[in-house]
Amino acid sequence: MAEGSTGGTRAGGEAQSDSFTKREKANEDFYIRQQEKEKYIYTTTTEAAKLGTAKLSEQQRHLEELSKHIDEMAKEGGGEKN
Repeated sequence: MAEGSTGGTRAGGEAQSDSFTKREKANEDFYIRQQEKEKYIYTTTTEAAKLGTAKLSEQQRHLEELSKHIDEMAKEGGGEKN
């Protein structure tokens, strides 16, 4: 292969940086950052959804307890009478 042909090594090796090499590196870095960002967003939203579901279940359980307590109070004839 002749020097400078496709697939050949460039004069100056890896140390040489022209505009194409810089652009290619920037594109690769951008792609990696985008993938990491998507992974982060997916992870955080999934965790938030799990926490939200757990919190909702806890609140529903608490409401059920309060409802039972109100029913017990009503059966006992408790409460304020004027």
